[in-house]
Amino acid sequence: MGYKLAGLEPSGVDINEQTQYPFHFVRGNALELVCEMSSRFDAIHASPPCQCFTKYRNCRKDISSRYEDLIMATRECLVASGKPWVMENVVGSPLLAPVTLCGSMFGLDVRRHRLFESSFPIRAKKCDHSVWQPNRFPGGRSWERGHARVLCRGTIEVGRWNIPLSIQQAGMGIDWITDLRMLSEAIPPAFTKYIGEELIAFLNMEAEPTSHNTGSTQAGVPASARA
Repeated sequence: MGYKLAGLEPSGVDINEQTQYPFHFVRGNALELVCEMSSRFDAIHASPPCQCFTKYRNCRKDISSRYEDLIMATRECLVASGKPWVMENVVGSPLLAPVTLCGSMFGLDVRRHRLFESSFPIRAKKCDHSVWQPNRFPGGRSWERGHARVLCRGTIEVGRWNIPLSIQQAGMGIDWITDLRMLSEAIPPAFTKYIGEELIAFLNMEAEPTSHNTGSTQAGVPASARA
């Protein structure tokens, strides 16, 4: 959705059916399709599985056997595509020189730190966690988990059973996903809107008019590029 808000035309690919994905969707293995389909698109965004890099692995020792690390394989496919690309994952994942985005940068009620590695420049923004007042939402420390009325976080912990779904949706800026687990795996559209705007600036810079002796110019890339 963030890419759409930035002026792009998104299509999605996933090995599993995504019934709540709001745009054109192709079911298939993204690693197999990325090069095959890349000629139809101006840029590619990839989000490989993140479970084996999250803190969740501390309490689920079998997580690495259930979720494969596809970071390197994804990067190889993205580079081979020849298209501008961005790869997103969680803090702790082995992304190279990534930019970190945080909900505090966009006026959201979620922290949601996410890393973005890219083949084009993305200007870094600064976190400011002081924008959130403390003790507004349940969650956080393990001894408080399960107590619906204990408020110990300044931001919404997405995926919690004791925070109303509507509040979690509002915090993320997502109203079309109604499945809590799917919502917990999403990233705020504000993040990808920013990435999309940086991508469009890059594409337009690459296609800036070039002066020739004939006075001819090269057309810029429209904001309705496909990703």
